[in-house]
Amino acid sequence: MDEFFRAACGEHADCTGAMFNGDFSLSLEEAQQAKHRHILTQLLIARGDRVLDVGCGWGPVLKSLQQNGAIGIGITLSTKQAEACKRNGLDVHIADWKNIDRGSLGKFKGIVSVGAFEHFCSKEEFLDGQQREIYTRFFRFCYDLLGLRGRLYLQTMTWGRNAPSVAKTSLAADKASNEYILALTEKFYPGSWLPLDEAQILDCARPCFRVISSNSGRSDYMETIDRWNQRLRLTRSNSIALFRTLRYFLIDRHFRFKLMSLIRGCQYECFKREIMDHRRIVLEKITTSND
Repeated sequence: MDEFFRAACGEHADCTGAMFNGDFSLSLEEAQQAKHRHILTQLLIARGDRVLDVGCGWGPVLKSLQQNGAIGIGITLSTKQAEACKRNGLDVHIADWKNIDRGSLGKFKGIVSVGAFEHFCSKEEFLDGQQREIYTRFFRFCYDLLGLRGRLYLQTMTWGRNAPSVAKTSLAADKASNEYILALTEKFYPGSWLPLDEAQILDCARPCFRVISSNSGRSDYMETIDRWNQRLRLTRSNSIALFRTLRYFLIDRHFRFKLMSLIRGCQYECFKREIMDHRRIVLEKITTSND
């Protein structure tokens, strides 16, 4: 889907919620740029500052950092995303924050993670009771890499108040039910399990960070998905890219579920039904005598 998404959403495809802040007269590009400006402002980034992007995707935030004279370094698990970023002059490495050599990265003025946090814990790890430990490790990772009063911008989906239980979530459920919609959405995000809520995130971050601000991006994400749906209508460029995915459609059952989830708008429905929520959180490193 790499080529298809870049054909539909641009070379630096920003496949995360934009920031309209209620002004839906903005174009999708303007709302994404508003988000990038917000991130740089909240992280107090100036020219020459180093910023780490954990889960950088196709590099939209890194590109914004570059345009503003900052030094952005990205890490991603996706070979295709890393290749696309490098073709466009961005400094991106294929690495997992869980086992990367921190000493090789140096110190940063800010760290940003947009749309990656929800993928840090798998369903299996959640069921095994590892979720809190994984999140706590991530915040410690960020703490160790940030300089004095360094900031972390975290944008992530969470479960909403109407999320069904794990036991009831099933593709065998009624196709109009929350349980079925969520089961189909899971197929689009294999290996991921969302944080319970904002309180869980902040509790895990508390030993290392204090909260600067937090707000919901749920309505903005719904508007973003609406705009994506318009972009995903077939054009000459993205139809060629989509045609190249057909062999996967024929041989990969999980890929067919992914396309079904995309076509049915399951993520939008999850936000609409409050199965999922969305948070934009700014955190500042707690300074200690050892710093």
